[in-house]
Amino acid sequence: MENKISKYFLAKVQFLTEDEKSGKIKKVTVQYLVDAMSCTEAEAKVTRVLEGINDFEVKSVSESPISEVIQ
Repeated sequence: MENKISKYFLAKVQFLTEDEKSGKIKKVTVQYLVDAMSCTEAEAKVTRVLEGINDFEVKSVSESPISEVIQ
């Protein structure tokens, strides 16, 4: 069995949401930790997972300092 060296990337995604009290549209940024081999692959994974959601934009993807996830 091949051992995959994991790399983790932090993807920042911006969503447009409606404020319940004022009714105004506001921007909310959410961060996702993504297991991928490159920034490009991480962005593609996030886009694939969120593809049914309207009004989102991947603002940035950068390598995370996290070296390992212990489960």
